[in-house]
Amino acid sequence: MTASDVTDTYAAQRARDWEAFVAGNGATVDYWKRWEEESFSWKFPIEFLQPLGLDSPGVFEPLQPLREALVQLDEVDVPPLEWLHCTYVRVGFLRAVDILWSQVESFYVNASPRIHRIEPFSLQLGGISVADDARIYLGVDDGGGYREVRRQIRLGVPKVYERMREDPLITTEGDRFIPTLDVGFLTGRGDRRRVVEALEPFREITLGAVPLTHMKMARVPVQPHDHYVELDVIAEIPLLGQDYRKGYHN
Repeated sequence: MTASDVTDTYAAQRARDWEAFVAGNGATVDYWKRWEEESFSWKFPIEFLQPLGLDSPGVFEPLQPLREALVQLDEVDVPPLEWLHCTYVRVGFLRAVDILWSQVESFYVNASPRIHRIEPFSLQLGGISVADDARIYLGVDDGGGYREVRRQIRLGVPKVYERMREDPLITTEGDRFIPTLDVGFLTGRGDRRRVVEALEPFREITLGAVPLTHMKMARVPVQPHDHYVELDVIAEIPLLGQDYRKGYHN
């Protein structure tokens, strides 16, 4: 799939998500209630992610009018700028039957040699939509880069390989993962139409490009009383491309 094909695929998915949200009736889903169930009662996930709010806060300046509009709505919960991130692999949750903290180092140690092989790439941020799991998201056009990162992590980390065996995005035709960046979460309160009206002027917003030099892994300490505790970045793995063969890299 060419970079142009990837862009078209991502845009088509945003359009489908938007049409489905606009066509819906009644109350929206409460995202954080859903998260409580998904996270096994607020267990912390370990994720490979891009903490763009921390690393490149300036790129979000054009998004500020939208953030200000959403803050006024009872229908939407808006995260702080520094919390904004793009998750491309969720390894699992910190709990006895899934991931132990003592295992975490092995994930990035095993992933690093393979991630080093990937050439640095850029993200183009733009386009607003709403996913069916109550996330208001910004489009992330990576030219397909994260699909290759996911492939390398899957090959290097047995826990990820095991998890992705059941991932519906991994098909015989390849990985159908589409990166997104969440900028708001529906609360299940109020009127869906108010959300539609607030988002409509920003549907085709363009923020700009963000060059990437590192992939990162973090603990995401979401808590019931504070959903937006600062991300705990525990590993930074450089993208070296052809230079990965030159010398030792950890």
